[in-house]
Amino acid sequence: MIKGPIGRASRLVRSGRARSQADAELAAQLMALRFPAEDSLQAANECSSLYAAVSFLHQECELCAGRCSASELVGMTHCTHRCCRSCAQAYFTQRIKERPLADLRCPFCNEPDLTSEEIASDYFSHLDIMLKTLVSPEVHALFHKKLFERAMMKDPNFKWCPKCSSGFIAAPRQQKLHCPDCGAVSCALCAKTWSAQHEGVSCERFAMWQQQNDPDYQSAGLERLLAESGISCPSCRFRYSLAKGGCMHFTCSQCKYEFCSGCSQPFSMGSKCGKTELCSRLGLHAHHPRNCLFYLRDKEPRQLQQLLKQKETASGLRDDLCGRTVFPDNAGLCRMHYIEYLCGLVWKHQLDPVAISDAADLRQEMRRHGKRVRIQRVRESDEKYTAALRKIVEAELPLNV
Repeated sequence: MIKGPIGRASRLVRSGRARSQADAELAAQLMALRFPAEDSLQAANECSSLYAAVSFLHQECELCAGRCSASELVGMTHCTHRCCRSCAQAYFTQRIKERPLADLRCPFCNEPDLTSEEIASDYFSHLDIMLKTLVSPEVHALFHKKLFERAMMKDPNFKWCPKCSSGFIAAPRQQKLHCPDCGAVSCALCAKTWSAQHEGVSCERFAMWQQQNDPDYQSAGLERLLAESGISCPSCRFRYSLAKGGCMHFTCSQCKYEFCSGCSQPFSMGSKCGKTELCSRLGLHAHHPRNCLFYLRDKEPRQLQQLLKQKETASGLRDDLCGRTVFPDNAGLCRMHYIEYLCGLVWKHQLDPVAISDAADLRQEMRRHGKRVRIQRVRESDEKYTAALRKIVEAELPLNV
């Protein structure tokens, strides 16, 4: 029996593990240098010289910069980046345990873009195959649970538990929800913790009852309403507690849907929107209706009060939410928080702010919808011109356009 590299090469050829005698001899030389058999065969298959094969087997992980063999490298499914097996295992285990599915992307380039359902479906199918031999069975089972929740989110009866954030399918028209994971009972419509007083009562009336009878609500008053206000993602319906006064561009951490926190309109980048010809000349933007906070936040409180016909309330000395100085007739809130509160009422009741819009507002509204703007005539007063624009907007651009 022939020993050494020559004998090993002959055995590799006879067993069919090497494609040719040259590959077998190169693999045998690598094994003599104490490289694993499978890595040596892979290197011999990929390379034509001993130097190239040794370089191939001395790979560097792009995450930890450590040295590893080719068989220890894990390639991302939708890009060219690779890392060692231990780094890939740690990365995907942490992401699956702590982050939504939309964050299970390449750690280098953050690809692919999962906003396309076709791309997302293909990506998760390939990722599932890779994860099966990469992470523990428990983590892989959690990945499948999140995949199941992602599929179920498309069901109109899918609900999120406001307490533990688990997802489940509720019976159609069921208002009283029981979370199967934590046992919390909540309202399907307003997401508040269920109580006996909500039985047979609308969410609006229940909220009113809380404000009138719950000592905590009574002591906090308007400040509590502002502090605990929340929004739901229009795509996956995940519920968020919203901090007032922040940016109105909101990105859902669960599904990565980008939308306006005031009107829920989607944000799109330039020509990807395609709603009007103007979109191609814009950057990241949304088509907010004119009664969205995005436009109304520049109005004076007195104008919004006029629109709402709201009675003046007693003012305090300082807004406890932010510490800013308050002004008379602002319900004890600073100007910013009071405007957000008034704009919230305008949106809730779907009031049209056209009555308090000036000529500049009306011209901008017409331009946003691609309408030709009427020019102010000679000797036409500003009041008459504004009234004429208002009539055009009311007639041709209803609020829900």
